[in-house]
Amino acid sequence: MSLYLFGPFELDAERLLLLDRGEPIPIGPKVVETLLALVEHPGELFAKSALLTRIWPEGYVDEANLAQNIYVLRKTLRSRWNVEAIETIPRRGYRFIAPVQRRHDAPRPQPAHAPPAPPAPARRSYRRWAVVGASGLALAAALTLAIAIPRGVGARSGLSAEGTRLYEIGRYYWNLRTRDGIAKSVDYFSRVIDTDPHDARGYAGLASADAMMADYGYGEAPAKVYVARARAYAHKALVLAPDSGEAYAVLGMLATEKKTGSMPNLVEAFKDLRRAIALDPRSGPAHLWYGVALLEKGRVSDAYGELNTAAQLDPLSVASTSWLGTAAYLERRYVDAVAYARETLDLSPQRGDAYQTLGLAYEALGNDSRAAAAFARLAEVCVECRGQAAALLAPVYARTNRLAEARAELAYAQSHPHEVAPEDLALAFAAVGRRGAALDLLRRAHSEYVAAEMANDPRFAPLRRAVGVAAVPKPA
Repeated sequence: MSLYLFGPFELDAERLLLLDRGEPIPIGPKVVETLLALVEHPGELFAKSALLTRIWPEGYVDEANLAQNIYVLRKTLRSRWNVEAIETIPRRGYRFIAPVQRRHDAPRPQPAHAPPAPPAPARRSYRRWAVVGASGLALAAALTLAIAIPRGVGARSGLSAEGTRLYEIGRYYWNLRTRDGIAKSVDYFSRVIDTDPHDARGYAGLASADAMMADYGYGEAPAKVYVARARAYAHKALVLAPDSGEAYAVLGMLATEKKTGSMPNLVEAFKDLRRAIALDPRSGPAHLWYGVALLEKGRVSDAYGELNTAAQLDPLSVASTSWLGTAAYLERRYVDAVAYARETLDLSPQRGDAYQTLGLAYEALGNDSRAAAAFARLAEVCVECRGQAAALLAPVYARTNRLAEARAELAYAQSHPHEVAPEDLALAFAAVGRRGAALDLLRRAHSEYVAAEMANDPRFAPLRRAVGVAAVPKPA
C-alpha cells in the first residue's frame, strides 16, 4: 500500500482516502484523485490538460471541474493545516509545494464507510429569496460528479450501469442550479427512465429538476405547472420504491412553496423532510431543505445545524453554503457569515443572495463601506435585484449622512415593489425618518415568516416592540 504523508495528513493511494490523524475526510474520490496526482510529483508542474485526462478519462467535463476540485482541496487543507500546499501556475496548471514523504505499508482492512466530518463553524431566509435567489439567478459553479451523487446509486437502487452513468451526469447538471444545467438534468433523468423504466431513481431525479424549475423561475410555464409535475414524479418514484428518500425530500421542499397561490404547509414539509433524512441520513439536499424550512419557522439555531450538515455532505453545493451563511448571519455569527458568503462567491460569483448576506454581515460588524459595496454589487450581478439592493442601500446611506442618496434609493425601491421584500422596504422607510410608513408596511406584511425574521434579524430591533415581536436572545 502506498501512503503519502504531509502535514497532519495521510493519503492512501490504493483506497483513495485522505485521512487527518487517522480519521477519513469525506471528500469525493475525484477530489482525492486530483490531490494524488499532485503529491505523486511534489514540486513539479502538472498541466491542466494532463490532470483533466487523468481524472476524467471519460471526457465529459472541462476546466471548471478541475478548478472546483482544487478549491475543495485548498479549503480542506487550510482548515486543518496552516500551510499553502497547492500553487497555481496561471494558464498552465498546478503543483504541490509542501514537503511529502512516501511510505509503503502492508494492506489494512478498509472501513465500511468514512464517518461524517465534525461540524464546522458556521447561512438568510427562504421566502426572502423568492425575490432575489429564486428569480432566475445564474449560479455559475461547476460541481464534481463524486460529490453530487447520493450514497448507494447503482447498489441500492438497482440501476443498470448505463442508468447509473446517466443518473450521475443528470445529478451533476442539477447541482449547477443554472437554467441550462436544470434543463440538461431533465434530459439525463428522462434517459434514466428510458434505460431503467422500473427503477425509482429517474422519476425522483425528474421530481428534483421540476422542483428547481418552479423554485428558480426557470422555464416558460407557470411555476404551478412544474410543482404539479414534480409531485407527480415524486409519487411515481414512491410507487416504485416506497423508501425513496429523494422523493420524500422533494415533496417536503414543495410543501414550503407558496408560489402557486397557497401558503406553505410547513407541518407537511417537516414530516416529509424528516422522513427523507431518516431514509438517507447522508442526503445533502434533504438536510438543506429541512434547514430552510426551519428558517421559515424561525428556528435559526436548529436550521444552522442542518445547513452545516448539508454543507459538510456536499462541500461544493453553492446552495448549501449560501444558506449556511444566511443562518450564520441570523445566529449573529457575522464573521462566519462573511466567510461563507465569500466561499459561495468563490464558486458562483453571480449568486445574489451571497452578496446580500455579505452586506448584512458587514453592516452588523459596523463596516458600512463594505456593506454598501456588497449591496451595490448585488445590483450589478442581478438586474432583477436592483430594487432589493436599493432598499438595502438606503439605511447604509442614511446612517452615513448621505441622506439625498438614501432618499433616492428608497424612491427607486418604492417604484419597483415586485423586486423588494416588504420588510426591507420598511427598514428603508424607517432609515429616512418615515417610521409610520415603516410600521404600517410591516403590519400589512405580517406573517409567521416575517415575525420570525424580525425576531432574529438585528436590523429590526428598533421596530420590534411597536409591531409586537419579541427578540430572540443573543447567543452566549
